[in-house]
Amino acid sequence: MKFCDESIKVFLDELGSDLSAPGGGSVAGLVSALSASLNSMVYSLTVGKKSYLSLSDSEQKMIDKFQKESKEFTLRSLDLMEEDRNNFLKLMDSYKFPKDSEEEKEKRKSAIKENTIKSMEAPLALLRESLGFYENLKIMAKYGNKMLLSDLGISAILLHASIESSIINVKVNLNALRSEEFFEKIDNELNEIMEKSIKEKSAISEVVDSVIYK
Repeated sequence: MKFCDESIKVFLDELGSDLSAPGGGSVAGLVSALSASLNSMVYSLTVGKKSYLSLSDSEQKMIDKFQKESKEFTLRSLDLMEEDRNNFLKLMDSYKFPKDSEEEKEKRKSAIKENTIKSMEAPLALLRESLGFYENLKIMAKYGNKMLLSDLGISAILLHASIESSIINVKVNLNALRSEEFFEKIDNELNEIMEKSIKEKSAISEVVDSVIYK
């Protein structure tokens, strides 16, 4: 069964158990999904309302487009949550390969390296796409129902939390790959994304505070 098909209680019970997965990567995916769903709620209580109907046709179409993308990002986050779990379990399995002969040792070493690289794919995709999702939040910061801007603020906080968590999930694998050509490029990207996410979250928080806490 996929994590996204489980009840919240079952997921939390598994998360707190001695199982190898779910873990931090699954939580990061879930948090992005929560961020997107909360943002979608703001859309649901904005679209069709008086302020929305007073907008131009082009603005309404733009909002409708971003609303659809917000719902799609929820599903995308859940897919990455599942992908992260599967890749992590493959990495754990590679550590169980036999290592009695030199040939077996090389095969095990190669499998560990391959699956370590593979284990970075889901968190890298999640943090990159989550960073891009700030553009969606900005639409609701501008056009969203003002009574729900506190929810939008929480959505931004969750999005940043997922990005920061995903960076950790990349680093724990990237650390074993310091001799690889791509190490510095990914390391620099992680630092840049963290800086951008902090700025984006802060900008949305300022908009939210200006409305809810005058």
